[in-house]
Amino acid sequence: MKTQTSKLRKARSLKPIEVRRGSITVKIYTNPTRAGGKLYDRHSVVWREFSGQRKVLNIADPEAAKQEAEKIATRLSNGQVDAMELSNGDVHELLEARRTLQPFGLSLSHGTTLLARALTGLPSGTKLEEAVADFARRHPANAPRKTVVEVVVEFIADRRANGCSSVHLRDLEIRLGRFGRAFSTLIRDVTAMQIADYVTALTHGKNGQPAAPRSRENSLRAIASLFNFARRRKYIATETALEVSDIEPPRKAHGSIGTYTPSEVALILAAAGSDIVPSLAIAAFAGLRVAEVARLDWSDVRLLQRNIVVNAANSKTATRRLVPISDNLAAWLTSHSRPFGPVNPCAGDLQGNTLGARWGRAAKRAGVKWVRNGLRHSFITYKTATQKDVPAVALDAGNSPAIIFSNYRALATEAEGKEWFSIMPTQHEDVIQLSQLHASIK
Repeated sequence: MKTQTSKLRKARSLKPIEVRRGSITVKIYTNPTRAGGKLYDRHSVVWREFSGQRKVLNIADPEAAKQEAEKIATRLSNGQVDAMELSNGDVHELLEARRTLQPFGLSLSHGTTLLARALTGLPSGTKLEEAVADFARRHPANAPRKTVVEVVVEFIADRRANGCSSVHLRDLEIRLGRFGRAFSTLIRDVTAMQIADYVTALTHGKNGQPAAPRSRENSLRAIASLFNFARRRKYIATETALEVSDIEPPRKAHGSIGTYTPSEVALILAAAGSDIVPSLAIAAFAGLRVAEVARLDWSDVRLLQRNIVVNAANSKTATRRLVPISDNLAAWLTSHSRPFGPVNPCAGDLQGNTLGARWGRAAKRAGVKWVRNGLRHSFITYKTATQKDVPAVALDAGNSPAIIFSNYRALATEAEGKEWFSIMPTQHEDVIQLSQLHASIK
């Protein structure tokens, strides 16, 4: 009897065996018990469920008790709930949830995981059904699945069919072709934020330097037109096109407009070859862009009517305009005028790159620093100074009154403007002697 009592006391003093799985601990207590006058060891597996309920499982065999403890610890560490804890209502909800997810090919575990991720990704206060409804508006089920590149091709073809100028089409091909290469995805999946970031990061194709604000603004305008076209074709939601149209254009740096003085342009004209004098004079005294001059035909230079016809096909803005021929421009053109034929002597140079290079070489020979677009800038500046009618100047230049007002107003005096439009091809009593021009510049 004393032997059994000592054995009982010794068993009660033993520490429990602990089975651990991560942060989960299941304990095995060994307690002696009497049965039929004999003393036996009883092994109690003890743990707590997620609900906090304490559970005990008595097992006679110590090895079986250890195996059961390991199973329970593994189950709890994996987040599994004991089926014994579930009420009839819990079981019904689980079964209903499983039936709901079956048509979508989702298990209960996968479905709840996706739901948790979706709710985590939503802005605070946004309901999941609101996000789903917004997505459905932007991605209608019956909308054609068009890539950005496919829509670019369709858009340019549409513009060509509507009579846009070759210059405008070429500009769209360059800008939107680059945009299409950057977004090899469905157009409906492109967001306004992505477009804003794309425009901000644009670089100059030749040297990799950041693109000028004007170039980035032109690209943004082309992209907005593309998305409006996609809206009309029902490829994207209206909200998407509106968001793209609302992207704030890049801020323009307020740099000075590069112009020539009357003395400088007279020197350039004097140093130019006879075949490029008419094109130089038209750029300086009619304000045509170099690409517009490069595509100009003599049949559109109407000296008798005293105007130059810039056809929509040759205009950067794809709109026809009539530019007045001033008295001094008429004098520069009269001896060169022909019934028809290109004004540009550089064959095949429809963009004006070769012609512009020849203008630059003439300026170098004259000892005058070449200013990009300087002849057109000078015309607008001096025309605004003499005419004092911004809308009229904008009409002649093929530009907007807002640009004329903000960039060209008050840059020259009326006297300087009159001097500019008094430069003649031959010596005149009102014109400075060419021999004096070099001295005045030096």
